[in-house]
Amino acid sequence: MIPITNPKLIGLEPRWAPFRGFSLLFDPPADDTWLRALCAGVAELEDDALIAEHGLRLLPLPSYHVTVWDGVNDGKLAEVAPEWRAAWARFLQSIPTKTFPDDLFREVRASEVLACPDWDLRLRCARIENWSNVSLVAHLEPVDAAAAERLARLQAARDALSAAFAARFGVRPHPDYVPHVTLGYFANAELAATSAPAVARWNAALREKTAGLVLPLRRVHLSAFTDMTSFGTDSP
Repeated sequence: MIPITNPKLIGLEPRWAPFRGFSLLFDPPADDTWLRALCAGVAELEDDALIAEHGLRLLPLPSYHVTVWDGVNDGKLAEVAPEWRAAWARFLQSIPTKTFPDDLFREVRASEVLACPDWDLRLRCARIENWSNVSLVAHLEPVDAAAAERLARLQAARDALSAAFAARFGVRPHPDYVPHVTLGYFANAELAATSAPAVARWNAALREKTAGLVLPLRRVHLSAFTDMTSFGTDSP
């Protein structure tokens, strides 16, 4: 039996641990050619040693998404300023909700991240990576200089939102923004730490599957989630 120490998992079937919160996500792309190619590549690797021997548990394909900014979640609630902690705890308890209270989401709604009508961001798969022996991700990069400029503008808007949100609530996401699609989570760090040859195999296979393809990302929306599989269920 593979021991589970990753807090996102509670069973190898897999069963996913409750984890409530909200994020800003890119809308699913109108042209999903890149995503379909990625999913086809993952499906071909489902019997690979990365899963059988290194404890990777794949997320369901409909949950694939690109996060722009992470808000308050179960893991960050303790960091929220004391005067706001109870209000955010009530919001987290209300998930899955479609209601985002104005008193908590003023900065988010006013941000350029959410207000921009079209980021027109074109990304491609740079590589498949093991992130800190916790998750396996498809790391995305701009396809050209114009896309790099738009990504820099998005980073600046993200930084401005983080500063405004932290000023009132005392919590902010990681300052570095690396666009990515999470493919799955490792059951434990020990097995993940020995996965480099298998990850290299996935990197080669999935980069080949997505070669020459572009992931077009445009608008951003608010998303509330209950676990790692519920992203995408509230897409516009």
